[in-house]
Formats: sequence, C-alpha cells, structure tokens
Amino acid sequence: MQEFTYEQIRIKAIKQGVKDNKVHIGLWASLNNYLKTRRKRNGKVTTYYIALQRLAY
Repeated sequence: MQEFTYEQIRIKAIKQGVKDNKVHIGLWASLNNYLKTRRKRNGKVTTYYIALQRLAY
C-alpha cells in the first residue's frame, strides 16, 4: 500500500479537474479508493491518504 500526503493527493486531484478546496479534494480521494488517516508526530497532526488496491481473485 502506498501513502500520500494531502499535498500529493491535491496535485493529483487538480490534474483531473477537481476544484482546489479541501471538500472537493477529500470527496475525490474517497471516490478514488483512498483511505484518510490522521497521525500525530511531534505534536503536529498530519493527514495521510492510503491507496487501497482492489484484490483480484
């Protein structure tokens, strides 16, 4: 699984024509199989998106 920061996801979404605001980018990420997680490091909370891969059986 790959992890992306909000800034990386934002760049991908803007390239596909999504409006540049947190709501639209978050909706785009959830519709494109990204799982949103928040982690606290050194007292600062950072948002990460994990790319979910579909398993083929």
